Amino acid sequence: MITPAYVSEMADYSRWQNDTTYRLCDEIGQVERERDRGLFFGSIHHTLNHICLVNRSILIYLDGIMPERIPLDQMVWPDWEELKTIREMQDDTLSAGGREWTEAWLAEEIVMRSPRLDDPPTFPRWVMVVQLFNHQTHHRSQVTGAFHAMGIDYGATDIPWRPGAGYFAG
Repeated sequence: MITPAYVSEMADYSRWQNDTTYRLCDEIGQVERERDRGLFFGSIHHTLNHICLVNRSILIYLDGIMPERIPLDQMVWPDWEELKTIREMQDDTLSAGGREWTEAWLAEEIVMRSPRLDDPPTFPRWVMVVQLFNHQTHHRSQVTGAFHAMGIDYGATDIPWRPGAGYFAG
């Protein structure tokens, strides 16, 4: 079971990492963002689009609504500025979750209804919250790997080193 404090910590961490990723993407420009780099979704832009697509689906699902089925490789936000706006809105939603989602809400059992599943699974809502953070970290690491291959120093990715975390005196 996770707590609202966990959600807050992960939301802050996620925003920090997203801010770094998107800042570097602004610096490399559209051609480099859209270049096929052999990532699972090809380009950096497409990978970040996928993260936001899955985040959107999970956030809808957390409200007890089955999200529209969209192919996970569909380019929903080809416009870079729109994708950045969506990402910032999702970061805001997760930060609000850390303040508003209670332990009771996180522990509520939800049913994953899907036309693909004859026997839909039931599990606590917190499982999908953890999945959201894990999924975006997984794909963001593909982007940081692409930056590394480009000779770009991405910087720290460790939770205790998050600016403002207060884990280290300094």
